Amino acid sequence: MRILLFGASGWIGTHLSAHLGAEHEIIGVVRSLPEGPVAYTPLVCPDWVDHPETVKAGLADLGAEVDAAVAAIGGWSVGDPVLARGLTAFDAVYASHLRGHFTAAGISADLGVGTHLALNGVASIEALSGSGAISVFGAAQSMLIRVADAETADVRFRELTILAPVSGDDRNDLTGGVETIDIAEVSAAAAAILERGEIASVESGRRESPGGVDSSGGEGSPGGADSSGDEEIVTFLSPGR
Repeated sequence: MRILLFGASGWIGTHLSAHLGAEHEIIGVVRSLPEGPVAYTPLVCPDWVDHPETVKAGLADLGAEVDAAVAAIGGWSVGDPVLARGLTAFDAVYASHLRGHFTAAGISADLGVGTHLALNGVASIEALSGSGAISVFGAAQSMLIRVADAETADVRFRELTILAPVSGDDRNDLTGGVETIDIAEVSAAAAAILERGEIASVESGRRESPGGVDSSGGEGSPGGADSSGDEEIVTFLSPGR
């Protein structure tokens, strides 16, 4: 598969591309050229959130049609209670998180990719003190994906919700023996979701492309089923599973 990766320069995106790039071609949407070697083809679009047309134009310049998209956008922070932080801080989280996911989903719809996969975290299903804005926009992101899937006939919108810190990210506070999830597990789960989309596309005659991965890495869980009735929109990834 040829995968368009939003957030390729972030910690998750960089490591995800290294794993997925072993089996697939990755085009990474970035705001500036990477300083060192990367496992993806950089697509430099400094203002892609406000100007999504630059992503489509860049793909055209590369002569590249993409089969799937992954949105590894946003992050997390711990600080004052959400209401105490004020509207400016709230808007800043919105700008760096939900606006990006909205634009990425819109680009995927316009391109007609087989599957658009958005990554999310535990804050989207729990009210985490000190990370309130992330919880608010994470929950909104999940609903965005569900609505987009319901309203879009030719693109599968899916979400992978990671229910623990990803190991190796030094920003995580693992005090008290917090369980973690390895980035290889995240990659395997993402690849499994994308692969199921390739199978569905081939069976429907919609799209066929090379590539494929072992689908054993994905973990199903409660969520909204798609119109076929046999696949969940949201997949939850827990430690040790």
